[in-house]
This record gives sequence, structure tokens and C-alpha cells, in this order.
Amino acid sequence: MSIIVTPLDGPLGAQISGVDLSQPLGDDDFAIIQKALTDHLIFVISGLDADLDALAGFCRRFGPLVPHVLEQYHHPETSDVSIISTNPETGAGRSTDMPAGAFWHSDLSYDANPSDATMLYGVEIPPEGGDTLFSNMVLAYDSLPHSTQNRIEGLNAVHRYGYRGGSAVVDLNDTQGTRHPDVIHPMVRPHPLSGKKALFVNPGFTVAIEGLSEEESRDLLNELFEHATEPDLIYRHAWKPGQLVASDNRTTIHCATAGYEGHARTLWRFIVGGTG
Repeated sequence: MSIIVTPLDGPLGAQISGVDLSQPLGDDDFAIIQKALTDHLIFVISGLDADLDALAGFCRRFGPLVPHVLEQYHHPETSDVSIISTNPETGAGRSTDMPAGAFWHSDLSYDANPSDATMLYGVEIPPEGGDTLFSNMVLAYDSLPHSTQNRIEGLNAVHRYGYRGGSAVVDLNDTQGTRHPDVIHPMVRPHPLSGKKALFVNPGFTVAIEGLSEEESRDLLNELFEHATEPDLIYRHAWKPGQLVASDNRTTIHCATAGYEGHARTLWRFIVGGTG
């Protein structure tokens, strides 16, 4: 293989070409792809076949895959993959008023061990709409005023599943809720590979800041959320079938969009468990 990494025209992201998952992927080639994710925070690989085993095997190169809390949407062949779909024929079609994930969030930030990465594969893509937005949380941190950086350094925030996801969230049942109580994470996290600091809060799952009054916490979080979703931090991905889009959940947040009413949209989601 000849792996080529081309930066996208935006504040994050790279297109990777030369990947053929029907052939063994050597360690050197994988190292290039892994570095692309670290350096560019998301990557896009196009033209991949809908081979579940090959895709899952590739994603496992980044770390163990973890089942999503909503087991009712697991792929019938493996709990390592979940289905995000509006198509009832998938057996996992959703009926929420808003598309799944149509709010800014980082997958599994509500878990005690937040995920390292999410990898989405486009199975069915509507003719228009259904884009995914990604925001660069390294740049979000770097572009904060120094006074705000100093203020949040060392502070922790509380994360909760579905806190502000509204009608885009599927409620947890009692068993699922018991397994996912509120968790606490640092508001600033250095990436274990790059060492770069990233802002680690998100509008969907971050509830409050430890040690601050309710008003102080709300005001500061709203300020950070507004800053982190400014247009100059965002890449908008327009999907094509056969694309795999990977995002580093330690350094990005993402948001699904609507605009494809009446059309089927199906993605496979692979979540790489947290390693740091």
C-alpha cells in the first residue's frame, strides 16, 4: 500500500488515501494512519467496502472496541459495533424526534473511562443532509484567553449521559442508568501521544464544574460551549457511502445534523475504549 495523508481545508481533519482493507495492513502503514489521527484529530477514508469484519479489525488496531450503553442498537453480529439508523429494516431504526447525536458531545465522556476515538462508517447516505460537524478542542483551548486557561486548569467537571441532548437522546433504562452514574473528569486534558492540551467539556454531557457555585458553573460552561462551537473551529463533513470517519474523542466534539427527512441514513459506529 501507499498511504497518503492530505489535510482537509479546515481547522482539523485529513483525507487518507491508499487504504485497502481487503489486504493486510502493515505496521508502518498503520503508524502513518494513527499519526494522522493524532495530528489532525479526525480522518476520512473513502471507498471502503461494507465488510463488517474488515472494518472492525481495522478499528481494533487503535485499541479494544467497547459496546455502547444502548445495547438495543448493537449490530446483530457483534456488540462491538452499534447501528445509527433511521431505516427500520436495519432492526435498529430510531424514532427520536431529532437525529441521534444531534447535539455537541464527545462519545462516552459520561463514562468513567472516556473513549479514545469514534469511527463511523457510512452504509446508507441520503441524497442531501445528514452532515456531521466536528470541532477542534485543542484549538478551542489554545484560543482561550490566558486568564480563562489559568482559571480552568486543575478544575474538574461532572458528566452525565444525555444531560442536554433533548429529543436526540434515547433514555437509559434502569439497568443502563445504574451502570452509568455521574462521573468527574478534568476540564483540560493533555493528549497522551501529542502532549497537546484540549478542552474536555461538551454541551451534551457536561453538567457542572466542581467547586463553583451553580451560577458560576453555568456561566463559565456556557462561555466555554459558545467558544468551542465557533465556526472557525468546525469542520463540516458531507457523507458519501463507503466512507470511514474517525474522530479522536480526547480532542474533538461532534454533532449530527438533520435535513434528510424521508430518506434512510445508516451508519455503523465503532468506539475505541479509553487508554488515556
